[in-house]
Amino acid sequence: MPWPPEYQRASVDFEKFMVAARDHAGLATTNMAWNMVEGVLHVFRRRLTLEQALRFADQLPPAVRGLFVEGWRPGDHVASVGTRADLLEEVRSLRREHNFSPDNAIESVGFALFAVIPSDAFARALEALPPELRELWSGVGKPA
Repeated sequence: MPWPPEYQRASVDFEKFMVAARDHAGLATTNMAWNMVEGVLHVFRRRLTLEQALRFADQLPPAVRGLFVEGWRPGDHVASVGTRADLLEEVRSLRREHNFSPDNAIESVGFALFAVIPSDAFARALEALPPELRELWSGVGKPA
């Protein structure tokens, strides 16, 4: 059996993901988007049970999945969701002096995921999230 295509094109898909996040957020470079992407993925992960996190991660492309689980301690306390403003502040707290996360950071990462994974996989990823997080990405992929 040949190695799976999603692993063959992992770097291409990751670049597409980063460019989509950058562009949706209105940032100038993918370097500027890096802290935003890492922040959103880790903020979401901290609010998921082990089962939810694994179900969510299973829908992600390999490189994004790796970033999602990087530094994870599955035994850590699951944080409460809080408000959208709380989540955004936590995203912005990652390497604050180099963090350019705009007001639409959370939606931008959802948009970028939608851009790189099939719509059925995106739907399964949403199903793995608690309702409060799912709501933040509910408009992703729908016409404005």
